[in-house]
Amino acid sequence: MTKRVTVIASGETERRAIPHLTLHLRNRNVVVDGVRIPPRQGPLNVRTAEKLVKAKWFENPAARPDKFVLLIDVDRKAPDVAIAPYRNELPGRLGNMDVSIGIAYAQQHLEAWYFAD
Repeated sequence: MTKRVTVIASGETERRAIPHLTLHLRNRNVVVDGVRIPPRQGPLNVRTAEKLVKAKWFENPAARPDKFVLLIDVDRKAPDVAIAPYRNELPGRLGNMDVSIGIAYAQQHLEAWYFAD
């Protein structure tokens, strides 16, 4: 059975790159069915992540994602510090939604190398 994953990321570069970087997952029956970014190139924060998750979740109840993955920019912070608000606050903001959310962060040296190429 194919699993659908929606990625929540911070910007246009990620929105364009993620589908290419995850093509190999199709062999494992995982499909990235969309990459959502904040409107008008706004910042990705807990409130925006909440809105993007809820918008996708309620968009089509018959085809909800099996999982969301938040891709967080650490912006020179320690990764644990950068992801803590999402880990601590986001579940409470989603109420009774039975949704699986993974949190990942970009490795700065790899991100700089990849996006500079």
